[in-house]
Amino acid sequence: MTTEPLITSHALDDWCMWMPEQLLNKRDNKSIPLKEFTQALDNAAEQADKPHLGWLVGSSYNYHSLGSLGQAVLGAKTLGMGLHLLCRYYPVLQDATHVKLEVHNNIAKLSYKIIDPSVICRQQDALYTLSIFSNFIRGAVQSIWPHVNVHLEAAKTEKTADLFRYVQAPVFYGNSANEIVFPAKFLNSPMAQNEDLIPQDISSLNETLSLKNRNMLTSDRVRYIIYECLFDSNVSQEFVAEELGCSTRTLRRKLSSEGISYQNLLDDCRMEVAAREIAISEQVSFSQLALKLGYSEHSTFTRAFLRWSGVTPRTFRLNNKTTTLDAERAA
Repeated sequence: MTTEPLITSHALDDWCMWMPEQLLNKRDNKSIPLKEFTQALDNAAEQADKPHLGWLVGSSYNYHSLGSLGQAVLGAKTLGMGLHLLCRYYPVLQDATHVKLEVHNNIAKLSYKIIDPSVICRQQDALYTLSIFSNFIRGAVQSIWPHVNVHLEAAKTEKTADLFRYVQAPVFYGNSANEIVFPAKFLNSPMAQNEDLIPQDISSLNETLSLKNRNMLTSDRVRYIIYECLFDSNVSQEFVAEELGCSTRTLRRKLSSEGISYQNLLDDCRMEVAAREIAISEQVSFSQLALKLGYSEHSTFTRAFLRWSGVTPRTFRLNNKTTTLDAERAA
């Protein structure tokens, strides 16, 4: 059984004037469901008729509110080290999320993506998070922003076509992740803040992250690795075991104790990702999707999807389109 991904409840602090009361009532909880949070953000932007709302709210974010993580990031000596710490310890704040800093051909990419396919409504969450990241980057290097591009997972629409006016940078749509892209030379820039990195903050973060990993079901940790790497790597048992730092025998034993096999888990993840891809895009090719998910034949993928959902991928798309149209008419 999959554990519902969560986000720390302090994320609600920035959204008090936009959130429904039933969600704000959960502020005293340590965490709240990530799916509910992202859905509420998209609903708030729609109701306020502000496609840029996530960016607007994120622009006032204060890293000091992150406690040990905020102090560690702000206390880094360089922008690159601060972003490295942010990526490493982001799982302390939010489940089922991939934050990564990559450098290639002198270009740096800070990417953010929710990898759980059940969290479909996430456009405003992406803008909110990238805006938070931009606060840190611009606070460290004030001259960087004219050199920045912003990439979004979401497709370009009539409502979001002018996001560049609020982001104040070129915006590119329909990407594989949400990214802030800039020249890598800025990573060596010294942080503008004069705060020192506090060693016990890093120690505390390590303990918190280790405890969280130990308390997670092995099947959930495996799911996250599969979601993250499914399109890019051979997610074999050997690969996943290596990522978890254990042997394949230990991996099989732990999954067996939770009543699931690796192959069944992989098949479920494939189908969940397929369902999301089909639901969010009318253009996705079933043949290309089958290959991306590791199926050698389109027909094999279709049969697997039929067993999992009870309908073919084509029927699933038609049903989803009908449901979406009915919801729009009701609204």
